[in-house]
Amino acid sequence: MNSDSMQSTKVSHKTSSIDSIKIAYREAGEIGNPVLLLLHGFPSSSHMFRNVIPLLSKHFYVIAPDLPAFGFSDIPNPEVFKYSFENYSNLVSRFLEKLKINKASFYLFDYGAPILMRVFMKRPEMIEMLIFQNGNIYNEGVGDVLKEVSRLYREVNFESFIKLKRFFEYDYTKWEYLNGVQDVSNISPEAYNLDQFLMDREGVKAIQMELKGDYKTNVALYDIWQDFLKLLQPRTLIVWGENDEVFKKEGAQMLHEDLIYSKLVFYPTGHFALEEFAEDIADEIIKYWYLKF
Repeated sequence: MNSDSMQSTKVSHKTSSIDSIKIAYREAGEIGNPVLLLLHGFPSSSHMFRNVIPLLSKHFYVIAPDLPAFGFSDIPNPEVFKYSFENYSNLVSRFLEKLKINKASFYLFDYGAPILMRVFMKRPEMIEMLIFQNGNIYNEGVGDVLKEVSRLYREVNFESFIKLKRFFEYDYTKWEYLNGVQDVSNISPEAYNLDQFLMDREGVKAIQMELKGDYKTNVALYDIWQDFLKLLQPRTLIVWGENDEVFKKEGAQMLHEDLIYSKLVFYPTGHFALEEFAEDIADEIIKYWYLKF
């Protein structure tokens, strides 16, 4: 491998302090290239992008942060930092400002979708291209798993609390990675084991339960976000694990119907589509970026 190729695929692991909170992030590619921000969801971190970052960094300046209480970012005390999607969006905005990123493409996955949609509502001029991957903003895309979680939060009793806890344990984390996949042997065990190891840290499960309960604030904004995107009509690539039971493919289809310049590609896999189709999805992103509109 020549030195130019090595430089283009090197991934750096950095930190940035935002309001005294250490944000860990992965960085790759040449500064000056088009910026691409990759934002993870639950229960993952920037680790979920480990296979795709080197491929994308040949064409983009890639940034992939870990949200607080995820990955290797700080875990601020809930008395100091309120764990809500609104607060996360404000922090992501400040993170982008600190890195002097005024224009970028964005990869919206799982929790990353509602967090970034809040950012876009305040700064739509930032968007160059959107990539939705199992990141939902439609009621039609909400699967039975989230419907059950929502019901348990509404019940507010000891029995429902016990049932809720299982969504933050190893068996469920593993299920999110393996459910709907084409071949279980394609899934690296370190992915779901790392996620669970990090979630098992002191205080993190309580934080994650609070945040999951706040997801209802996203559903309340779905219609507003849909109208926003229909008006803006950004260039949008939709790459989706079609067997996902968390965010169903109907959400991808609705998004595709609403956005004139969108392209939809389904993959025969589950929620974490990059675990099986990193090369294919990276190739789609690169090809879509270079399309002339």
